[in-house]
Amino acid sequence: MNWLRLDDFDVSNPRLIRGEHDEVVEVQVDCVPNKFDVDLCCLARKLVKNGNKVVRYRDLKIEAAPTWLLVTKQRYRCQSCDRTLYQRVPHVDDKHMMTTRLREAVELSAVKRTFADTVHVHGIEPTLATRVFRSYADRMLLNYRYKAPRVFGIDENMLLKGLRGVIVDVENAKLLDILPGNTQSEVRRGLQTRMEDWDNVEVWCQDMAGGYKGVAEDLFPKATIVVDKFHVVTKANHWFMKIRQSETSKLPLEIRKKMPGMIRLLDMHYEKISDRQRDRIEEVMSHSRRLSDAYAIKESFYYWYDAPTRADAEAAYTQWVQFVRSKDQMDEWKPLMTLIQRQKKYIFTYFDHRWTSGVVERMNRSIGDINRAANGMDFETLRAKALLRYSTLVPEWRLKMHMMEVGTGWLDGLLDADAADDDVDDDRAYVGSGFDPSTLIADLKAGSFDAPST
Repeated sequence: MNWLRLDDFDVSNPRLIRGEHDEVVEVQVDCVPNKFDVDLCCLARKLVKNGNKVVRYRDLKIEAAPTWLLVTKQRYRCQSCDRTLYQRVPHVDDKHMMTTRLREAVELSAVKRTFADTVHVHGIEPTLATRVFRSYADRMLLNYRYKAPRVFGIDENMLLKGLRGVIVDVENAKLLDILPGNTQSEVRRGLQTRMEDWDNVEVWCQDMAGGYKGVAEDLFPKATIVVDKFHVVTKANHWFMKIRQSETSKLPLEIRKKMPGMIRLLDMHYEKISDRQRDRIEEVMSHSRRLSDAYAIKESFYYWYDAPTRADAEAAYTQWVQFVRSKDQMDEWKPLMTLIQRQKKYIFTYFDHRWTSGVVERMNRSIGDINRAANGMDFETLRAKALLRYSTLVPEWRLKMHMMEVGTGWLDGLLDADAADDDVDDDRAYVGSGFDPSTLIADLKAGSFDAPST
């Protein structure tokens, strides 16, 4: 083993290239492969030496300066087929023109650190760090899969100027994937190419969007579809708002002036507001019987979700419809009733499987934070870096043990690399289990996570 710790090389002592202020700007090491290794050109191969070629490969930094291996490759000519061949060089990546150990260090640095730090630590150009990371991400995520959760949640959110499908493990509160789009075809393609163990899915939670139910019924025929109760409840607020808007113009001037500050309060559940806030609402309602009745209808709509069984819930909903009829507001609330009737099968399934998309909505708020903090990044790189860094694709020991701190030279305090290679099984995991996006948000806000923009 030579002092570079690279087998199959004869190496010289390093040359320090200094700048005008006597600082070390580059380290050069002459290297010659000492094994005959040439591609097969023909069956009657007869090679003769035909000069050589010096190729520069980057290596891990020495003396806090970029290090280059000047590798002399033997050139051969085959006298049988007249082809020119070059001696193979071990331990190098010809795609990125660097040693494999430097490439691996850059890959893991780019996953764990910002790209700016990666460039500084390894003394490489930003474009090279980007290319290495994207090649690594493409390789690692090519076969990326995640196990289907028992309780599957799906929604959409705006991320980096595009609507993305959000896949969530509701039971374990893990973000499994963010799809490039939110259409049926994109959701189908994303699930079919990335998810394993489909039979695990027992419950499918979603909002009231019709397209997702079609995907669930086609791909997960055994799963029970549950429409999220919070999306249903907010529909009552929507139709109450329409009545409020139509009635506001009929209120006295002094009450109308107060309405802008009342909008959010009127959307809140009456049981969750203070006595003072209730007094403010009652003041407004005292000036409009129609608005007061609409508010009572909106509030009573919430209560059938408190029923202990599905039969009790259906009975309570029927009572609510009768209450609306008694207030002579059937025309105003009929669109909501039609919507409930059309999706009744999925809405009332909640009482058999009491799961909601509350976790999905929390993830969506987290994605909103990511969207604000990740301004300027491109979607594919953000997704790749998040999955590689926070899921289980890259084993934690690799992120902890790879050489991150350069100091005055990577040779200083070097551990026995041979023993480390023998003791650790480099078994990469390709099946992920999702991650909590709060860790990504914290790192984005702290500036310890970034990705290059396209």
